[in-house]
Amino acid sequence: METSIFYELGHPIIWDWRVATDLFFGGMGVGAFLFAVLVDWRFEGKYKRICQTAAWMAPLFVVIGLLFLMAKMGRPMALFLTFTTFVPTSPLWWGGIFQTLFILGTIYYALQWQHPDEGVQLRTRLGWALIPVAMIVGTYHGFVLSIFKAHPLWNTGPTVVAAILSFITTGIAAIMLIHLIRMKLAGRLSKTEWVQEFLGEIHEVRILLGGALLAQIFTLFVWWVSLNFGHLSAQQALAAATATYGPSFWLVGIGVGVVIPLLLGGYTIWREKGASLKLEVNMIWLTSALILVGGFVFRLTMVLGGQVELPIRTLS
Repeated sequence: METSIFYELGHPIIWDWRVATDLFFGGMGVGAFLFAVLVDWRFEGKYKRICQTAAWMAPLFVVIGLLFLMAKMGRPMALFLTFTTFVPTSPLWWGGIFQTLFILGTIYYALQWQHPDEGVQLRTRLGWALIPVAMIVGTYHGFVLSIFKAHPLWNTGPTVVAAILSFITTGIAAIMLIHLIRMKLAGRLSKTEWVQEFLGEIHEVRILLGGALLAQIFTLFVWWVSLNFGHLSAQQALAAATATYGPSFWLVGIGVGVVIPLLLGGYTIWREKGASLKLEVNMIWLTSALILVGGFVFRLTMVLGGQVELPIRTLS
């Protein structure tokens, strides 16, 4: 008679919440920078204030993420070895080099927004020159998980795509939330004309955000299908991660961070002509906060869930 024996192996968590925080803030910083450059170009400098917010948030978010990563490393100064070694086959080496270039470049770019009406040509050229660097950094934050073949939950193409879409959605949400805080502190939220201008600025941005959320849902569905109907180790990885972090991932990461904001945003756009300005602003507060909370939980459960120990099956 055939007997199946399962062994549970001790398996420490190597990448913890600090790594997830680095991926969350790093991706969000890339999304903020791309927002600043593309909105400035699309509307020819019309919406200066929100682009200025985004420009300053970009390097700040990436630096915050790196501080968490350095805290996790135990030997944070070892990060500087990146600049004294040449390992082009290592994604982590590329990440260290290009994140540094991104931080320095975006700080200089943000300084160009100190006087938005001056040096427009330089600012525009600098922004476009930094876009390839931003894309490499953003792709790195998605790609860094997928290179680990021993972790089937991460080692899929949709993992990278979902991560890239996540930095777009969280980047936009963070900008809108922080810009609303700036407006409130400046007393502009109490003035109808300022609120109307702000809502006009972000009309197309909200549509873009909705499209990115829809694409994220589709990508996660493809990711789930690829694991659920994939090879045995992929099925085991999905089952183990779902058993441990399923409620957090699906209810908070996807439900709170993607589905509910999408429904609320769709309702607000549908009611746009009949909705009050206060309702629209409150919806932006709420949906932005939900996207950020869900986005962080999504990152955290992906990082931790990919390291859940799997049973090893033997036959005797």
